[in-house]
Amino acid sequence: MKRAQAEQMSERALTFLAERPSDLQRFLTASGLDANDLLDRSDDKAILGAVLGFVAGEESLAKDFSEAEGLKPGALQQACATLDPHGSSAW
Repeated sequence: MKRAQAEQMSERALTFLAERPSDLQRFLTASGLDANDLLDRSDDKAILGAVLGFVAGEESLAKDFSEAEGLKPGALQQACATLDPHGSSAW
């Protein structure tokens, strides 16, 4: 997967989380961000990667997001690996 595709997927993952307030709150708590920080930094590639990793890391979120996006099996994990190839995300 190309980096641009993975970044686009991470942007869609942020929109997906924004439509699920309780899941968004869990991400904010886990990341240490507040809603204003997230809005101000919504184009930050590291944060977008963290959002994608958060979605991918929770089975029910990953399933719901993948179904909503019509992703092929493994596409979400491939996008995470593209954005964070060493699994070193600090988020």
